[in-house]
Amino acid sequence: MLERILPPTIDNSYSGHTLAIWCMILIVAIKTVMGLTSIFATRVAAVNAHKVPLGSFPPAAVELLSSAIARAGLSTLVVALFCALVLARYRAMIPAAYVLLLVENAGRAFLFLRESAITGVSSALIVNFAVLFLTVLGLVLSLL
Repeated sequence: MLERILPPTIDNSYSGHTLAIWCMILIVAIKTVMGLTSIFATRVAAVNAHKVPLGSFPPAAVELLSSAIARAGLSTLVVALFCALVLARYRAMIPAAYVLLLVENAGRAFLFLRESAITGVSSALIVNFAVLFLTVLGLVLSLL
């Protein structure tokens, strides 16, 4: 199985289930939207997706929080771009990309659970758990 996750040659040959490719396409689309929204519509993402009451913070805190959300969005976008590259050119790396997504999404889900204890259930929490489910499903399918 380790050879399926880390293939000896990285090319465009893929032997997993075709549905894993479609799951990754969906994940890349979702993560691209998440990343771009966090970067370019930071306050909208903070208030609507994360339920952060920005109006109750001083301006300096709002700027600091907005900057942190934008940086997190950039990281999300970079992961999505890496997965898009894997889909376009290096499909032998699809299982490895799923492992990367699994680590990132599991960590993100854990952090959202901590956040939801403070802010309540947000749309970001629901979306991230949906992406985590798709990631696990895609990893299993890519190894078949």
